[in-house]
Amino acid sequence: MSDTQKATKEVAPKKEAGVPMQMDLESLSGQGTENITSRDTRLPLLKILYSNSPVLDEDDGKYNDKAKQGDIYNEITASLYKAKEGVFAVPCHYNNTFNEWQDRGDSLGRPVAIHTDPTIMTQTTKGDDGKDRLPNGNYIEDTGNHFVQLLNENYEPIENALVPMKSTQKKKSKLWNSMIISRKIKGKNGLFVPPSWSQVYRLKATKESNSQNSWYGWLIEFDSVLDPTKSLDALQTSKAFYESCKKQDIFSKVAFEEEGKANIKQVSDKEATPF
Repeated sequence: MSDTQKATKEVAPKKEAGVPMQMDLESLSGQGTENITSRDTRLPLLKILYSNSPVLDEDDGKYNDKAKQGDIYNEITASLYKAKEGVFAVPCHYNNTFNEWQDRGDSLGRPVAIHTDPTIMTQTTKGDDGKDRLPNGNYIEDTGNHFVQLLNENYEPIENALVPMKSTQKKKSKLWNSMIISRKIKGKNGLFVPPSWSQVYRLKATKESNSQNSWYGWLIEFDSVLDPTKSLDALQTSKAFYESCKKQDIFSKVAFEEEGKANIKQVSDKEATPF
């Protein structure tokens, strides 16, 4: 027997009579992804589907025959969550940005720039269409960005995403933030506000309207605070996502549009367009 044959015989898993060979995938976790870094991944947007969503267009490659207007959709993983049932979301990180957009038709499909200084709004005037427009013609959207970890019904981590709330939904963003910071639980030293990444909310979609239009908006319901003894995996995953969002330029990873489009330019208050 050759040395190669001997080595093969030594490493080959033993097969008992009548028992199929098995492979422990858990022990091989991560193989094949060694060279994938944060630069090689994209953070999906979690959106409510509207009538013009590609997912609802039978002629579009993204069409999903199970989706309906008002359902909640992850554009990267194609995960679909029904409007009434919703999905569990852990709010891991939040920031408020002022996203600069070109008009539809000229737009790259993603913001021209993401401003972080609210004084950018002092440079805008209200257009005939009700949008806050800069001197260059672009418009600004005051956006609440909620970076979330999604969980299944057993509080097991599924995927992470960004939930942007703007326009009519900005008040929902403020409501959610108020719910988060006002939540208190009892600890050994009295009441305290638990980390946002330990709080679970159910995100649903509901129909809203005014005198002129109707649309679907977010419905946010508090569910629970994760139990460290029962949901350690979820807590560790959510905390890791929180730390990741704080450390890196998270917006450069957001999947605002298909690959090949221009990257987002981060704009500081000093770089903002002057009067």
